[in-house]
Amino acid sequence: MKTNKNSSIEFRREVLSSRIMTRNGSGVFNEAVIPLEFRTDPLTGRTCRIVQYSPDKITRPNLSALEKKSKKLTCPFCKPLIDKITPRFPADLVPEGVIRRGKAIAFPNIGPYDVYGVVVAISDQHFIALKDFDVETVLNALLAAQAYIKSVQDFDVRAIYHFIAWNHMPPSGGSLVHPHLQSNAGYIPTDYQEQLLQASEKYYQQHESNYWSDLLKEEKENGQRYIGRVGHTEWLTSFVPKGRLSDVVAVFPGKASVAELTKLDLEDFARGLLKVFDYIDGLNLISFNMSTYSGFDKDRFWAHARITPRGLLLYSPIETSDQFYYQIMQDENICILPPETVAEELRKRF
Repeated sequence: MKTNKNSSIEFRREVLSSRIMTRNGSGVFNEAVIPLEFRTDPLTGRTCRIVQYSPDKITRPNLSALEKKSKKLTCPFCKPLIDKITPRFPADLVPEGVIRRGKAIAFPNIGPYDVYGVVVAISDQHFIALKDFDVETVLNALLAAQAYIKSVQDFDVRAIYHFIAWNHMPPSGGSLVHPHLQSNAGYIPTDYQEQLLQASEKYYQQHESNYWSDLLKEEKENGQRYIGRVGHTEWLTSFVPKGRLSDVVAVFPGKASVAELTKLDLEDFARGLLKVFDYIDGLNLISFNMSTYSGFDKDRFWAHARITPRGLLLYSPIETSDQFYYQIMQDENICILPPETVAEELRKRF
């Protein structure tokens, strides 16, 4: 489906259905038709299935109990341990040993996933609920992570691939309650980074245009998934989400890399993130994954970030993960909240 006949972007979808016999309260069988939607990402060709469920049954976890339990454990990001046991950068990479921005502290990841890896303890507070984050706290953490990326770029010209990522709280894969984010840099892109870069280059070669610029124009025109603008950032939901509860995408127009973003750009991003946090909190969720994506040429690629709400499987009484064989073994996402529905809710907050 193309909203604009002159557009090079096509939102391909196919709606099918599954027929089953369900029982009513008296045990009598009735036929039910369950709609299924198959979508194809207009850039990468990645696919996703939309199977709608209501989020109304999501039960908010007991945050007080989680905070209390976490405080009984040793937290390496709390004072005084953060100053006593965390590692330090080599002096030729970061002369000060750590990077500080406000209350955010960046230090090497003791278990790096790439040649260069950093952890940013976002605050000296051990626990921050989504609704309690503020712009300054998030901004300082992003600035610390960006400063690390810039230090790596100055130190090692081969380390051209990088990103900032955030796993917030246990359902996202976060190993500690203490808020922290990470950044990695190195010589080899992740599989998805490579997909984005190659597909964006191919689009540029075919259409002599920037996909991300065209995408924003198309989404603004069709109005289904465009959310709004916060300063220098544009926000929308992804036509083909990577997450079970849909994704929110923030685009940085005219900037190829996160390393190029100004403090004002990052502040606008932080302001937008707080609006997304409010939406996630409104779903009775406490967790999300976030990652940035960077390229090399603003004519071909615009830096952007993807935020995915995370939670345990909605209707499971045994704290089942929201990731299962479709995502892990088949490399295909099952999304239960349509991106258009999520965009409609988020527009109320932007």
